[in-house]
Amino acid sequence: MSKRNLYLLALVVIVLIGLSLVQKTSHDRSTSASDTRQVLDTAFVADEINRVLVHSGADSTEVVLERLPDHWVARSAWSHPVDQRKLDELLSSLDGLTGQFRSDNAEILADYGLGLDAEPITVTLFGKEWERVYTLEIGRKSDRGAGAFVRDPDGNAVFLTQANVLGKLGMHAGPTVPEDKFFLDLKVFDCAREDIEAITLHEGEQVLAMEKVFTAPEAAEGDTVVAGPDRSTWEWVLVQPERKPLAKTKVDGIMSALTNVQAANIDDPSATMEEYGLWKAERRVTVALADGTEFELRIGAKHENAEGQQEYFVMTSRDRTIWTLREYKVDQIFKQLEDLLPES
Repeated sequence: MSKRNLYLLALVVIVLIGLSLVQKTSHDRSTSASDTRQVLDTAFVADEINRVLVHSGADSTEVVLERLPDHWVARSAWSHPVDQRKLDELLSSLDGLTGQFRSDNAEILADYGLGLDAEPITVTLFGKEWERVYTLEIGRKSDRGAGAFVRDPDGNAVFLTQANVLGKLGMHAGPTVPEDKFFLDLKVFDCAREDIEAITLHEGEQVLAMEKVFTAPEAAEGDTVVAGPDRSTWEWVLVQPERKPLAKTKVDGIMSALTNVQAANIDDPSATMEEYGLWKAERRVTVALADGTEFELRIGAKHENAEGQQEYFVMTSRDRTIWTLREYKVDQIFKQLEDLLPES
């Protein structure tokens, strides 16, 4: 190749490099402007919001939350009650949301995980007359911190917000298909340890009935009024199939698991009990409470959830909700007698 051609080739390479640098500089400038301002011009009053809709650009799945006179429900999850704290935190994070301006170039929206060519999350709020009052599109997370790139879908202005809006949707790793279970009230049962007086485990024909034994009051002297037993301390005793002492710490472990039973999710309550293995469930735990009431948890069929985790369908004596409980939580409750005896 002649020197002349080599010079021409070198010149072309230099020109191309120059153009590349100009384009990169232009892109960097368009994506790095950083004055902080309010993301949306619209405002809302949290107490006047009647519906929240969360939609993913990657899927037609929608989470639909609606206000009833005294509580919120997830219409997209068989109208199950919503965890009010999580809803309040979401609305608080959206109210007056601010961010650093990044770009208003429609051609680079996808760089932020926004626009038709990306898979953003869209949150829409509806007011007291069920009118749309607020819509926010949320793109990818920032490389630093918990913030994300957001915009008003009716415009091209992109902002980087420091608020963890994706985290308030249960999307800690970045935009994904929204799930009802993040917003649901998944508390199956809760009580204080002192409220539980007896626990009975049923596994087929096997029954293990355990009762608390409290410290007896001192004998009365004359007209002295004697208080009842000290309910802050106890021991455990097996009363069925035979009477014998049990290891306090071991039975206390079962009791602790029963004082705060949290589900992983819920399932369709219209399906039959046979489908869930809950018809005449062989595994049941009954809790006798100090106020004279009882709570029963029935364990149904085992299954694998979408994340590959082992769960059980469960149901209580208090309603018709079909809950799913992680396998390890069930294992914390159901023990064999030899696991509960004092160390020899």
